[in-house]
Amino acid sequence: MKKRIVLLLLSAMVCSLALKAQQQPIYDQYHFNYYLINPAVAGADRCSHLMATGKQSWLGEDGPSTYLLSFRTRLNTKNIGLGGYVYNDHTPQFNYIGGQFTFAYHIPFAQGYRYRKAVSLERQLSFGVSARFKYINYEAVSGVEDVANKSEGEFTPDVNLGVYFVNYGFFAGASATNLIEFQPEMFGDGNYGQQEYLTAFLFAGYDFEISDISTFEPSVNFNFDTHDHYQLEGNLKYAVNDAASNFGYWLQLSYRHNLDKDNAQPLSLIPIIGARFGTFQLAYAFNVTLNKLYGHTYGTHELMLAYTFCVPHRFCR
Repeated sequence: MKKRIVLLLLSAMVCSLALKAQQQPIYDQYHFNYYLINPAVAGADRCSHLMATGKQSWLGEDGPSTYLLSFRTRLNTKNIGLGGYVYNDHTPQFNYIGGQFTFAYHIPFAQGYRYRKAVSLERQLSFGVSARFKYINYEAVSGVEDVANKSEGEFTPDVNLGVYFVNYGFFAGASATNLIEFQPEMFGDGNYGQQEYLTAFLFAGYDFEISDISTFEPSVNFNFDTHDHYQLEGNLKYAVNDAASNFGYWLQLSYRHNLDKDNAQPLSLIPIIGARFGTFQLAYAFNVTLNKLYGHTYGTHELMLAYTFCVPHRFCR
């Protein structure tokens, strides 16, 4: 009986996250691919990146699982970036299939702090916009009453915007998603409320050079929506990456905290380890739950595999 109650609570929380949080699934390794939360990152460097991510949440319980494939590139001799991703997000209540296509424009600045003809991607201002979609499969819905045409599905459109700035070691970005607030007909006017809230993401960090091949990067990420949900995350990353060699690695520790007025609480501690083998990167993140779910699950596991079409100066952002 106790286990059934725990499963019901977990399912309710999954539903709440799917309805009230950000539209796209939250990935623990988006620091490696900031394109997932900011379209302006598409094509911000000269490398093209193909990345696959798999995430299993709340292992040991019937938690959500998410799979994503993304690609971003910069057009040759142009300051135009293109990107896109597709994903499948399956929870005990819902099954989502979604994706986006992105256009970005980058403005490189002169090298150094005085005017020169030469420009550098190490100093750059970028803008991006994405057209997004999500398809809700009603056949996979459970626990929702009075769903009309449950054998069908529903398509939801969206748009997001972003700006991204780098100045050598410093980087910062701001983006907004769910610009089209959309409530699927399946929820009606029930207690589930509106599914998508206008959400903003802010991040900033600095890449300190320890040596010619090693760096230390603290960063902070903050997101909030129009329904007073706030979340703060702090990150510390140490990386060793010699572009001339066939190997590099990074270690990161992240702490995520919920700042909601009526429900402020620690959410999770996330150690991440990754390595580069030539132009391939492999990384693993373990999300340790710090809230009331602690003790009921074996945590959240996320695996990332990436291929870059050149050896990047630093590990991807």
